[in-house]
Amino acid sequence: MRHELHSPTGTVVIDNAGRMVFFHDGREALRGYGAVAHAYGVDFPITGVAGADVTAHHARIHYTTTRTEVTLRVEIEATPTGFRLVWSGPPHLHAVRVEWQLEPGRPWYGMGERIFQHWPLDSAPVVSDPFEPIDHGRDGTLNIATPFWLNAAGAAILLEEGDGELAVTMDRAGDGLLRITSREAPPPPNLGFDERYAAPGPNLASHIILAANAPAAFHAALPLLGRPTAAPPRDLFARPIWTTWAHYKMHITQRDVTEFATQIVARGYPYSVLEIDDRWQRGYGAYVFDQRKFPDPRAMVDELHAAGFKVTLWTPIFFDPADPAFAVAARRGYLIRHPADGSPYLVRWWQGYGGVLDLTNPEAVAWWLSELRALQAETGVDGFKFDAGEANFIPPDAICYAREPRRRYADRYTEFVADHFAYTEVRAGWRSQRRGILFREWDKWSRWGIDNGLHSVLTQALTLSVCGFPFVLPDMIGGNAYQDEVPDGELMVRWTQLSALLPTMQFSVHPWQYGAEVDAICRRYAHLHTELDSYLAELIDENLRDGTPLVRPLFWHDPNDEQALRCNDQFLLGARYLVAPVVQPGQRQRDVYLPAGVWRDYWSGAIHQGPAQLTDVPAPLEQMPLFERQE
Repeated sequence: MRHELHSPTGTVVIDNAGRMVFFHDGREALRGYGAVAHAYGVDFPITGVAGADVTAHHARIHYTTTRTEVTLRVEIEATPTGFRLVWSGPPHLHAVRVEWQLEPGRPWYGMGERIFQHWPLDSAPVVSDPFEPIDHGRDGTLNIATPFWLNAAGAAILLEEGDGELAVTMDRAGDGLLRITSREAPPPPNLGFDERYAAPGPNLASHIILAANAPAAFHAALPLLGRPTAAPPRDLFARPIWTTWAHYKMHITQRDVTEFATQIVARGYPYSVLEIDDRWQRGYGAYVFDQRKFPDPRAMVDELHAAGFKVTLWTPIFFDPADPAFAVAARRGYLIRHPADGSPYLVRWWQGYGGVLDLTNPEAVAWWLSELRALQAETGVDGFKFDAGEANFIPPDAICYAREPRRRYADRYTEFVADHFAYTEVRAGWRSQRRGILFREWDKWSRWGIDNGLHSVLTQALTLSVCGFPFVLPDMIGGNAYQDEVPDGELMVRWTQLSALLPTMQFSVHPWQYGAEVDAICRRYAHLHTELDSYLAELIDENLRDGTPLVRPLFWHDPNDEQALRCNDQFLLGARYLVAPVVQPGQRQRDVYLPAGVWRDYWSGAIHQGPAQLTDVPAPLEQMPLFERQE
């Protein structure tokens, strides 16, 4: 028997096999493929409907599967923006998986950062298991993750937060499916056999948002996603951030910092913050300067302030076992603990092994804040660059003050940062869209491609924007210059050009080390960024009013344009600027697609009527194709 439910924005039709199809204004927007129960190590797909209780706005449907005692049920409830679905099963289930067809709504966007940041998301297969914020995940999952998927037909899927572990695949082996799995929450560590403990069984709750198109679905989802009500300080957008990391790495000293600042000023570059990166401190977790490298940090900060810089310091959430700060934190119970004996859990990170601050412990958080504030009072630094915070640094068997899925650690981290610091940045997040701080893209490699190189700066900014993170900080211009992968002058220029038309930009590798031509081009684009100050302020105000992204996909103002929906190497800054960066080495001209509207070539003044495909647009080294929408 066929059932229909209605909401203010659409209809869901359920056939006699239990499959769901969602419509908006009579147009198909999303099609369910099925659901799978997992028990005893085996998948059991649904086979039909055992019973249904359906009204106009609510349904409870019971499904049979390929095994008699394994059942699934779903409750469907109409909401103002679409429908809410809750899948569940009996306690002996280990997982429930819901499967959605990628057609007819392709292309798809969202989900968060990936090492190979394809745009649209379904341009390449996706595997994320577990799906949570991860530092350099083996399956490509990265630091900022959000369970939100959006398609061109105006349908969006947003998971509610639960206790189960998540896994996601998209078009794996070309199956044309988005598969979302929730596994049962693991039992508490050291429980052993205890008949009083029974896992409730997995469930998967989600909202299906239905709207006219992708931008409309994005806006409809914002009350559920959350959005910031305040923005970072304006000077972080108005002028570039400078950081010591890519050039100096861990060899940074007080003398290096002051000489770096002197060079920035003398060479006529604009600047806002000078961030002092790794190895300024005595030891990880110790909020005091290394006196051998920084003999007078207060004098250094005062000198930088006098020159007009704000000053921030890099800090992770790790504690070096060799530093006295570790013993203090461990004695007070402020570090996550090992289940074997309750001692601090030593976790591997990129600088060895360390203890991890337990952000679920309110006393630990208050103590950490007091340490940071004391350092600020002593030295005058303005804020901190907060690094790490991903779920993979919390071992599955770790004992924390509060028991919760480890993916929430990233959001606790961002909450702490946003509550206490303005001059700051983070690189991890989980459902953290409501935090009004800079979210930095993951550390980029000094290469050109979509494989975590220059091209991925663009696609990652687009992805974060449509996930609801408006204040995107691209990683350092030229990448991190790791090992023998050092940017050449051409890559440095093209990276600077792209970053200049993003809301924020960040230098580290010295542009002047490449000679006069590269230096002059980079300086010109740094100043072009400052010329956008007033316009960026308008975009920030618009975002705070209604959530509209600052960085927008090419389709944002023409959401039915098929070419714009799939364009992966151009973007819009607000509605006014269309940016077509050069992301291939040696390229001195490129094709540019203009969506609907009247566009003026920023460099030549030529007027073009869109939609239009322009071929061989000039792109000499000193010039990035850029167009301005005419009123």
